[in-house]
Amino acid sequence: MSGIDALAEEFRRAYVAGEHPDAAEFLDRAPEADREELGRRMRLVLADEPPPDPAPETLLMVQAMLRGEPPLLELRTAKGMTRDQVVSDLREELGLEPADEQRVAEYYHELETGQLPLAGIRDRVFEAVAKVMGVARASLLLQGPEGRGAGAPQVVYARAEPGVEVGFAMLAEPPGERDAVDDLFTGGPG
Repeated sequence: MSGIDALAEEFRRAYVAGEHPDAAEFLDRAPEADREELGRRMRLVLADEPPPDPAPETLLMVQAMLRGEPPLLELRTAKGMTRDQVVSDLREELGLEPADEQRVAEYYHELETGQLPLAGIRDRVFEAVAKVMGVARASLLLQGPEGRGAGAPQVVYARAEPGVEVGFAMLAEPPGERDAVDDLFTGGPG
């Protein structure tokens, strides 16, 4: 079996097993000359194989959303975890200091209750939440405030004394120093 055959078969097995394989990761593992062919084979897998059953955690979160409940709160409760336990584990997983725990708790509360705009949360936070909850990243369903997603119009009001110039960069940053905790929860996708 050639390298591309092995990658295509590995992708198929992962997909059928419900592991939600990352297509970009598989393409990165293939030699550049074979990537187009591997992409074609992966598309065939997606078209030919029946979709896997969703993870039980995903169903739980969808049901919570349908009831108008926060899906992450529902998942944490179903796992029998306290918020303090999740916050402590999340802080550790993110490599933050014990002194940061209160601020992580505040951001986590906003995330868990759907008040934190998801577009500002770094990928590392999503990965850490999934690990702490013991679920696959692809199983997490999260909600943010309506109308505040990426690209949503934001209304900004500013007032300045006559003769004082106010630039948009000044309006974009909240007052005060930003640190690692702020960056993780409001800094964007990276």
